[in-house]
Amino acid sequence: MKTKILFIYLLSLCLFSCSDDDNVKPITLVDRDETTISLYYPRATGYGFPLQGGDGNYSVKSNNDKVITAEMISPIDLSLTAVGIGETTVVITDNSQNMLVLNISVNYETHRFIVKQHDIRVFGGDLTENEKKEISENCLAEIPVKVNGGYEFIFTDVANNKGKAIIYTDSYGSKGIETTFEMKEIKDKIIPESASWGYEVIINNEKRTFVQGRYIPSTKATEPVTIALMEDITQNVQVEYPKAELVYTSQVIVRSSY
Repeated sequence: MKTKILFIYLLSLCLFSCSDDDNVKPITLVDRDETTISLYYPRATGYGFPLQGGDGNYSVKSNNDKVITAEMISPIDLSLTAVGIGETTVVITDNSQNMLVLNISVNYETHRFIVKQHDIRVFGGDLTENEKKEISENCLAEIPVKVNGGYEFIFTDVANNKGKAIIYTDSYGSKGIETTFEMKEIKDKIIPESASWGYEVIINNEKRTFVQGRYIPSTKATEPVTIALMEDITQNVQVEYPKAELVYTSQVIVRSSY
């Protein structure tokens, strides 16, 4: 009888233990299903991710400390620090052998634009129609990127205000021209809908400044793309056409995801 009671007692302990293990949820990130994470460097080096699940006794290891360092800064808070460009994995484990593997990619922040259309606005009440036409034709020809070409602005500076630019003059993603750029404050906006900061980029040893702004089509038939890189060229035009009051080109753009 005693042997039977002992057997039942041990069996109940086993079942209770198994039940506890079955109730332990896997380790996951709070409010995030994806385990592939893209981070920026050097603009923002520190990132925090709360953990949940497992038995709560977390430990963490980065497989490449030259790209990412990892540590638990509280019982549930994972801290990742980007220290270089590259890819690695971060492994989170607990005392119950639960495991979560994060795939980390660290890159420079990059703005990628594909040019879909060229346009120009010419203002000057005393300009003749022929002069406006001449200005339009000449200035549109000076846009450095053709339709379906594009730009990449790669922020490599800690202050996140300058870096490397790639100009795709003919086709985005094909062979490009490497140069440099810097973000510049625009004191006098081109139009109310344009930004107060622009990309000052060196092209053929000349500084050119492109400002993002809302593009308003001149005709209803124009493709409904709403953002453009605008360049104020009024001063250049006024050398030959002093009656010009405001002249700016628009490169209608879409953002590229690759």
